[in-house]
Amino acid sequence: MAAALTLVVTGCGTRPAVTAENKGGELALATPFADALGLVEAAKQGTRKAKSSKTTVDGMMGTSKVTGTMVAFYDGAASKIEANMTFDGETGTLRLVDQTLFVKFPAAEKARLKTDKVWGKIPLNSEDPQTKAAGKALLKSFEMSDPAKQLELVEKTGRIVRSEQTQLDNVPVNHYFVEFDAKKQIELFLGDDLSADQRAEVEKRLAGKDLRVPAELWLNAEQVPLKMTTDMTSFLRSIGDSPAGEAKSTYTYSDWGTPVDIAPPPAAEVGDYAEIMKKAGG
Repeated sequence: MAAALTLVVTGCGTRPAVTAENKGGELALATPFADALGLVEAAKQGTRKAKSSKTTVDGMMGTSKVTGTMVAFYDGAASKIEANMTFDGETGTLRLVDQTLFVKFPAAEKARLKTDKVWGKIPLNSEDPQTKAAGKALLKSFEMSDPAKQLELVEKTGRIVRSEQTQLDNVPVNHYFVEFDAKKQIELFLGDDLSADQRAEVEKRLAGKDLRVPAELWLNAEQVPLKMTTDMTSFLRSIGDSPAGEAKSTYTYSDWGTPVDIAPPPAAEVGDYAEIMKKAGG
């Protein structure tokens, strides 16, 4: 459940509207960018100013459905994030505060683990080898939830296929059709962590495959994203990793710049995640 939550919180964002009716449409839309570099540089300027946001997530992986919300404050090591998600009907909560990940145990999980703790904590800077490895992966994922970082993916691994000017929820937007290179994304995320043998295996598996991942991006007149969709169905099917069904995600962004109140859970409710798992035999 924690892995599923971590995967779905990697998204981008948009600057806040002054009111629900005023989402940037008061400005005239600029001509859509023809290159990813120009688009990303313009968008990052806006998203870095507001820092906080609310994200609504709706995704499918085969027959599994993921929905939920996330509130976040993006500021490097000082970032704070809370994700409340439902994965195949199972709910879960993740909270990142002070470089520590807190995982909330559902009632059934508490019973299985034989713990009275409500939360398990995973320090992202732990010296324990297993915790450190998990923390490194989680930290990378949370770093990519920073909208500026996510926009860099478009610049480093994608290209603009075409664009149009239209409306999204009555707001004038530039609608971009983007195509990601999956091989470049894998290299960007895992390049430093792959051994020579693992790299050779990845290269072999991707050889001759369709590595394109289509995505769509809607930006308002302030050049900041309001919505992003990604469709990995064809790519996963081409490498034999996708079950029946689709692999799609939709991120909708709002409330940029509004205060975010995310604090660590009460100390009495928190236990060490690794220790709880060890005592339960996991």
